[in-house]
Amino acid sequence: MNFFLKLLTVKMAKALVTVLLSLCFIINLSFAVYLSLDGNEWTAISHNKSIKAKARVPGSVYSDLRRDSVLKEELHYEYNDVNYRWVSYDNWTFERTFAVDASLLSKESVHLVAKGIDTVSNVYVNDKLIGTTDNMFVRYKFDVKNVLKTGENTIRIAFESAVNYGKRQAEAYKKSFSYSVPPECTNGVQHGECHYNFIRKMQSSFSWDWGPAFPTQGIWKSIGIEAHNSAVLRDISVETTPDAKNSSQWTLTITAHLESVSNKESKASFNIHLNEQTLVENQSHDLKPESDNTVKVKFVIPITAIKIIPWFPNGVADNTQMLYNLNVSLTDSSSKEVSSKAIKIGFRKIELIQDPIKPEGLTFYFKVNDKPFFAKGSNWIPANVLPELVTKEYLRQLLESAKEANMNMLRVWGGGIYELDEFYELADELGIMIWQDFMFACALYPTDANFLKSVDVEIVQQVRRLQHHPSIAIWAGNNENEAALMSPWYGEVKGHEDKYKKDYVELYINHVRKQLIQEDTTRPFVGSSPSNGLETEKENWTAKNPSEWRFGDVHFYDYSGNLWDWNTFPSPKFASEYGFQSYPSLETLSQVIKESDLTYPISKALDHHQHHGGGTAAIEKQI
Repeated sequence: MNFFLKLLTVKMAKALVTVLLSLCFIINLSFAVYLSLDGNEWTAISHNKSIKAKARVPGSVYSDLRRDSVLKEELHYEYNDVNYRWVSYDNWTFERTFAVDASLLSKESVHLVAKGIDTVSNVYVNDKLIGTTDNMFVRYKFDVKNVLKTGENTIRIAFESAVNYGKRQAEAYKKSFSYSVPPECTNGVQHGECHYNFIRKMQSSFSWDWGPAFPTQGIWKSIGIEAHNSAVLRDISVETTPDAKNSSQWTLTITAHLESVSNKESKASFNIHLNEQTLVENQSHDLKPESDNTVKVKFVIPITAIKIIPWFPNGVADNTQMLYNLNVSLTDSSSKEVSSKAIKIGFRKIELIQDPIKPEGLTFYFKVNDKPFFAKGSNWIPANVLPELVTKEYLRQLLESAKEANMNMLRVWGGGIYELDEFYELADELGIMIWQDFMFACALYPTDANFLKSVDVEIVQQVRRLQHHPSIAIWAGNNENEAALMSPWYGEVKGHEDKYKKDYVELYINHVRKQLIQEDTTRPFVGSSPSNGLETEKENWTAKNPSEWRFGDVHFYDYSGNLWDWNTFPSPKFASEYGFQSYPSLETLSQVIKESDLTYPISKALDHHQHHGGGTAAIEKQI
């Protein structure tokens, strides 16, 4: 809906007629129509139909059942991560009715667009299967022009348990390729589920050493019907290049990513504005769709009429986080239909410096606009095990806290999600640079054709969505998977190293990296975190010791040494993850542990929430 709403001016907004039909809303604008299916009109139904609960979109089944009091207690309370696991094992269906009018169906292109479905489902409209989903991180688009009808329609999304799907995929892979892909299961102390690496879903939803397992099902992002007669402007990529002689003069390269109505060629005129300055006016372009009906239109624009103030991270160069409003719109030459998108951009150049140093090794630090800066920050895990419960206000509180603590970088960890748009917008605003992992963590992964095809789509869509944010400093292929392979962490690897190395390179280099560099060459890429950077590349992306302190980045934990002694710590080139075992405050614990269990020695209930093996003993030793 965003690309339509951005067309609105104040006067147009006042003239807009909103028609409420079956508690949906339709927006008619410049002959394009969007019918939102978000809201509270959904019903979640268990497989045997014994449970029916009011459901909300965006959302998921756990939050719906809790809101409708099917689940009586807070999800994190005492042993509820295990007590409520039955929800994850069931197959849930989400359904609702909605009304469609003739104006929507008159359009040449009518599609159901789902920005996020978690995760494995069959999608039906009017009881006809229109498509399937198997990746939480992919936007799905299904043709419904010949399925919809004027008047009342139904949509039904039938999910399969993510836990059961992961198990089924792992078993099928082993049968087809005669080897397993570890790990089979999470550490038992985590009370988690198995085979998270076989489903493109938030990996930590199957449990982690810091959090519980709630592998949910649901429509976690907006969903609706798009109807139009012309190409849709879906994403905008940018590259900002400073003039070598004049730091206030920049060149702006814009790539508009379009989805055409069909594979037929067409024409469109483009208008581009930076703040109130017109950069391109009624510039005509031929739209020649590729095999998937996508079109790229590129503009290279010297910025001479505006004195550019460069964007810098927090605490560097007088805290300038100057952002500029960039608006790109196209008008179809035949239908006169308009599609538009507005984003905020910052002018900055990012470099990762890996220079030789004596007696051996390489540096590993960042420069922004030719200024080196010391990265100070933390790792970012999902702010809630159910992403739909994270509010914009909570995101702002957390990121402002990071800024006030003098942080200038956060690492979006690879076992969570590609964060919400609001997260990156706040990072841009506050000067928090982002180390962005791709969503693979602490595991080896399958490399069958279907899995790789899904990953290809995921990488292209996510990079196009995020690329314009000045805060993103670097892309990393995964979290700790190179280390898991080369240590190795898993007995299955021993004696079969070449096979697993081949799979590793196929996924992260021949697919993730290949798709990335086709979409974004403005930032560095490392194969994993930790890695040895350029040294890892020399070793075919699988270094003998990926945590070598002389190169790249390291992850450091010590649960037994004297951590009051600074000599305990290594002196790496870049520490991208490190930490200590600790309990939350009593104020926090009292919300999920009853008072009688907040005891020392540690109670069984409190130890149930300790997901790191030996964690309680480690804390006692440090004390």
